[in-house]
Amino acid sequence: MEYTDIGEKVLGEVEKLYPKYKRVLAELVSIDTVSAQRSSSEMMRGAEYLSSVLGEVGFRASIKSYGGHPIVVGEVGEGPISILIYNHYDVQPVEPLELWDSNPFELVERNGKLFGRGVADNKGNIAARIAAIEALLPYIDRLGLKIKYIIEGEEEIGSTTLPRAVEDMKNWLRCDGGFWETGYVGRKGEFLVTLGFKGMVYVEVVLRGANRDVHSGSAPLVPNPVWRLVRFLSSIKDERGRILVDWLYKGVKELEWASELLEKMGIERIEHLEEMKKQLGIREFNEGLEGIEALKKLHLSPSINVSGLYAGYIGKGSKTVVPSIAGAKIDIRLVPGQDPDEILSEFKKFMEEKGLGDAELVLHGNAYPAGYTSPDEDIVRASVDAARTIYGTEPVLVPLSAGSGPYYYIANYVGTPLTSAGVGYYDSRAHAPNENIRIEDFVKSMKHVVLTVVKFASMKQK
Repeated sequence: MEYTDIGEKVLGEVEKLYPKYKRVLAELVSIDTVSAQRSSSEMMRGAEYLSSVLGEVGFRASIKSYGGHPIVVGEVGEGPISILIYNHYDVQPVEPLELWDSNPFELVERNGKLFGRGVADNKGNIAARIAAIEALLPYIDRLGLKIKYIIEGEEEIGSTTLPRAVEDMKNWLRCDGGFWETGYVGRKGEFLVTLGFKGMVYVEVVLRGANRDVHSGSAPLVPNPVWRLVRFLSSIKDERGRILVDWLYKGVKELEWASELLEKMGIERIEHLEEMKKQLGIREFNEGLEGIEALKKLHLSPSINVSGLYAGYIGKGSKTVVPSIAGAKIDIRLVPGQDPDEILSEFKKFMEEKGLGDAELVLHGNAYPAGYTSPDEDIVRASVDAARTIYGTEPVLVPLSAGSGPYYYIANYVGTPLTSAGVGYYDSRAHAPNENIRIEDFVKSMKHVVLTVVKFASMKQK
């Protein structure tokens, strides 16, 4: 049987697996794996369920621990061509709960969509990919494949122990190609093949004044740490979003092909940005950015953002106090070439220069670099070709996601080139209330993975 025949045969079978894997997804969603909030026992329950699902399909599955939430690993097949699949089973907190139209930990179907925490990020992708591998299993030896799976439980809190796991399993993780965690469909039905993710440094700056909150009648005398914090933050970025510090750009490496891909993304992605403005109810982007310059800023530039602020009394009504503590949570997203340790060091120096040498600086999660894969890799070419068939339109190659993920460890440190596949679409609302996927995208993602694997095996056998 030729590769084309295998692909057609499996595509004809994969839809039959939808009911089964909808049930798998429902079970996954029901397990409350909010890594930032849940106990190790609840996270272990999620890992054990995934291990059992992989085992039932035919994977040699096990659970590993490196000091944090457990990691599920599995392997099936004995062929010379190796493919790695990376996912994570942990999810973001569901709050504000009142904005959900249904229980976030119950899979609900409405109007051709599936709702629940994690359906887009990242449990729907896990279910779709296991379905694809199950459909391929009768042909895995003929295709010459060995498929490996790693599913971590800390991605949403910075993949704190993943570096240890990667170091321990480095040789095992090195494969001919692989799938990163996710993928999304654009507004015109085009599939977005994302070739990299930004790095991340997430810090919390804490300033203290008096040893307790003080009656604000004493405000003329008692220092308020809020004013120091405000001045510090406004020295990093102005009210129009313009970056005021040079150190944020230290080490940036320009990838020529990345700029070229961004230019090719063209008018459709610019239209997407305009639609984004309307959806968010904002008049303009930071610095008045538009068109290709807005795309470059979004995808190819480092960024710094205040994710949260706290101080004093923020409850209902009034309470007149001079706060004793003020804090800010700040995320810094890095692009290729930047060293997270160096950027963190620069941030500390800047704090001292601005008179915040006495402040407490807390690093949350794991600081990691940006990672990327060249568009010339076989796994990318296979997934692009497969996307043309499955989605019926030309896919869009995105050089670097605006978001962050520990992509670097697999693609660049280990050396496994990665591509995208996914169940999400432009309005999936990942990380937000009413997270959802379209059923058609769930099924198409299964097919996309199947066809990518078959095409990749064909390329490697030649």
